[in-house]
Amino acid sequence: MNPLRAAILQLALIASAWAQIPAELVVVNANIRTMDPAKPRASAVAIRGGRLAGVGTDEQIRTFVSSSTRVVDAAGRLMLPGFNDSHVHFTGVGNWFSHLDASSLDTLEKLRSRIAHFTRFLPTGRWLIGAKLDPKLISSQALADLDSVSPNNPLLIYLRDPASAWANSRALRAGGFHPDREPGNGVVTGPDLLRIRNAIPKDHGRNWAEIAEAASNYAASLGVTSIQDVHSDNLLGTYRMMARSGRLKTRIYECVGLEAWEKDPSIADKAASGDEMVRGGCVKWMIDGENEERSELVKRIARADSAGIQVAIHTIGSRANRELITVFSDAVSRNGERDRRFRIEHAHRIARSEIVSAAKIGIVLSMQPALFYSNMDSGDEYPFVIRIGARLALGSDASMIDIDPLAGIHAAVNSGANSISIEDAVRAYTLGSAYAEFQEREKGSISPGKLADLVILSDDIFSVAPDRIQNGRIIMTIVGGKIVYESR
Repeated sequence: MNPLRAAILQLALIASAWAQIPAELVVVNANIRTMDPAKPRASAVAIRGGRLAGVGTDEQIRTFVSSSTRVVDAAGRLMLPGFNDSHVHFTGVGNWFSHLDASSLDTLEKLRSRIAHFTRFLPTGRWLIGAKLDPKLISSQALADLDSVSPNNPLLIYLRDPASAWANSRALRAGGFHPDREPGNGVVTGPDLLRIRNAIPKDHGRNWAEIAEAASNYAASLGVTSIQDVHSDNLLGTYRMMARSGRLKTRIYECVGLEAWEKDPSIADKAASGDEMVRGGCVKWMIDGENEERSELVKRIARADSAGIQVAIHTIGSRANRELITVFSDAVSRNGERDRRFRIEHAHRIARSEIVSAAKIGIVLSMQPALFYSNMDSGDEYPFVIRIGARLALGSDASMIDIDPLAGIHAAVNSGANSISIEDAVRAYTLGSAYAEFQEREKGSISPGKLADLVILSDDIFSVAPDRIQNGRIIMTIVGGKIVYESR
């Protein structure tokens, strides 16, 4: 037999055998918007080895089912690719769950609800510190009631008079007390308060793994399966450790500070280097269009670019955007053409002429509609970006605001003359953001062979009234074929 024909036959046999292996997870009866132009709609998916083994009709996908397959009935709900937030300060999100402001809580039920919300996302054993608690809410009965919503996390909430604080049973035990005997209602003062405080780990405020785990748990509840961390804090080592121990529910692309990279180039490899869960290779900087020396900035950006690193620059205002595009153009002229995907973070109030220039050299516009569209006179030309085919990635800028992607999509679709279609907004929050991190072949659409990152929503945001998009909830979040969140 001809060697080429033999090789083709062997590959066909391997492919046929692979197709016969049962799926680990199958979702049927779904209203799937794939974001894949080759097959825009489907009703079922099969997942095997963390990737999409099949996308099609219920009948087609049921052939992947065996006795060991978990089958999820989506009950006709909308399924989308997992959301990818292109601009997040991840530890800032996690820190939301480290401090509880109780000043506005005037009933025991409100206090109970707030504590339950925080401890839902905190890693087991992490302390929750709070302040400004109304002492009238605290009694021995309240202690038992609140313990029931915080069994896995020590709590220490200072009263309005910070000389006293309320501690739950787990915190009392950490301080060496017996909750059934002392102190009976959980209120501690003086030396007793000091004993509790001394039980809080010394690294509590800088335990980045715990803080990032809280952020990851929360992101999963909002359907965010990938984030691009632009906080410039160089936590690649921490994130990789968390991924190895199964503590990440969110894929992370980490950007480090340009200045930090210049001091130590070893902190960033080439763009998008790493594994499926954690990658690096991005540097971030900020310009305001007034104080930078252009020639020096061109040198700095060109130096990072020549090392194969992706460069993302924060700009707000017409002047800053115009200046940055000139700088990026000069860097391209120095280093020659390649697939570098320079990024403008925010690109707020970028002019149409600059959008055209950005599109010509392949700059990605990483924009945050919920942050800026709250001002209806934002001046951001999103429809023009879509119309000329410029590269658009959407995100939140959390922790400045919530990381909720439905809030961003809602804003993008409900902004008067600046509105874009729901289809374009979802694509920019999935496939567009995947492109921004060199991962469009791996995620961003529901396509066979891609990572099985999926989200099922309570409402079909493509058919509800535009002003109801933000009311949707996440029913299920799947990352790499594993269900990482299910609504209660």
